[in-house]
This record gives sequence, structure tokens and C-alpha cells, in this order.
Amino acid sequence: MKTVHMTMLMIAFACVTQCASSQTAPPRSGNPILPGWYADPEGAVLDGQYWIFPTFSAAYRDQTFFDAFSSKDLVTWTKHEHILDNRIITWARQAMWAPAIIEKDGKTYLFFSANDIQRPGGPMWNPDDTINHVGGIGVAVADSPEGPYKDYLGKPLISDFYNNAQPIDQFVFRDTDGTHYMYYGGWRHCNLAKLNDTFTGFVPWEDGTLFREINPMK
Repeated sequence: MKTVHMTMLMIAFACVTQCASSQTAPPRSGNPILPGWYADPEGAVLDGQYWIFPTFSAAYRDQTFFDAFSSKDLVTWTKHEHILDNRIITWARQAMWAPAIIEKDGKTYLFFSANDIQRPGGPMWNPDDTINHVGGIGVAVADSPEGPYKDYLGKPLISDFYNNAQPIDQFVFRDTDGTHYMYYGGWRHCNLAKLNDTFTGFVPWEDGTLFREINPMK
């Protein structure tokens, strides 16, 4: 009888444990969390919500816009379509990617790469392609994370090669003292720059240069 009672007790305990577990387990979003073909996700908490700003992965001439996604619980996501595209950024003809988002003084700033410009004479340079003559890292601004955004400068913030770094794949970081820095680079070179207060340019380093190479491969 002791064995029967012990077996019944174990079954009852397992049932109670399983039922309690199923009731308290938090919901999950599963993977992937978003439908579609996206890359380079920038994650942020803005206005009390979780946000993802990714690259729309497509052929370069079709990769001309950004979608964004917001969630209050990391499970259910709302899609915000075409928050920024090349109808707004008129100098961006192709390959808009690598969004980087940050808030400052009540505004939302979206940094991005566009046109995949190449260095004249470099291995990917095509002198017959006018896209190679304009492009780089741009900035858009809005009153809220979902937009609408507008072109902040009307031109790239960085359009040239400094320290042999291609102007792409930027990330903006706010330090504890409120200073904003930008990390960016390509073709095996990476630069660090200090943004000015209006995000319209950069503050020189002590040696007078604007871009400090921080390539870890050297």
C-alpha cells in the first residue's frame, strides 16, 4: 500500500507542477521574430517600447527603404512600413542599409549608409557609374521613432574616405557625459569621430583631425 500511495503522490505532484508551469510560463515570440528578409538589426528602447530598425535585404537597386518594428512585450510586433526611403533621401539611389537610431533633445535621429560608394581607382570602382560619385553616411530626423522622417542635411554627413575607411556601417554612441560618438568603417578600416551638438558635423580631436582610426587589425 505504501508503494501505491507513493506512486499516486508522485503523479499528483507531477500534474500540479506541470499545470503550474504551463500557467506561469511567459509567452514567446519564436524565431525568427519577424517575417520577411531583414538584416543588420538596430535594437533600442524608445518611448517606453522596444524597437528594431533593420536593413531590408534585397538587390541593391531594390534596397531603397527602411521598415521599423515596435513591441511592448518583445512578443507581438507592429510593422511600420517605409519610415524612410529614397523619395525622401533623394541623393540615395541604391543600397540603403545599416540604420543606427538615437534620440536627442526630443528628436529621433536615424543614421544610415547609402549608395555603397567606392574609392576612385579601388577594386570596386566603376568610373561610368555616377552612383560612385555621391553617397556615404546620411542622417534623417523625426519627432518620433515611427516618423515621418526627413533628410536632415540634404547630403551625406560623411561622403569621403578618411584613413582608408569606407563611409558605411555606422553606430552612434552617447557617453555618460552626453557626448555623442560615431564608429564606422569598411574595407578593413574603422574610424571613431566625435559628433557636434547638432549632428551636422564633427568636433576635432586634440591633434586637429576629425577621424581617428581604431582598426583592431593593426
